[in-house]
Amino acid sequence: MTLTITTNNQPRQLMYLCDFSESEQQRIRSDYDWMCPEDLESNYGFFRYRSTVYHLQDFMRISGNDALQGWDGYSSDSYFSGVLIRLQDDCDSVIVGRYCS
Repeated sequence: MTLTITTNNQPRQLMYLCDFSESEQQRIRSDYDWMCPEDLESNYGFFRYRSTVYHLQDFMRISGNDALQGWDGYSSDSYFSGVLIRLQDDCDSVIVGRYCS
């Protein structure tokens, strides 16, 4: 099985909830209703990728997978595809990519 990874290697800034527009904040609150409201307001780790808002907690840590070496986490869209992240050294941004097999 061949794994294809696509990325433009552009850092995406990690943000707080207040960094988004009011309409996006409402949607984020709805999507992350499992998170305590106080934690949601002060939580750093949101980012936008392909018109979707993600949080670092959406991703599972990668370990022991040679095909995904160099990436820190993944979030599956299906059995065959998903989103990858690589934290930057400053921990203020991530590189995002897509994988499919």
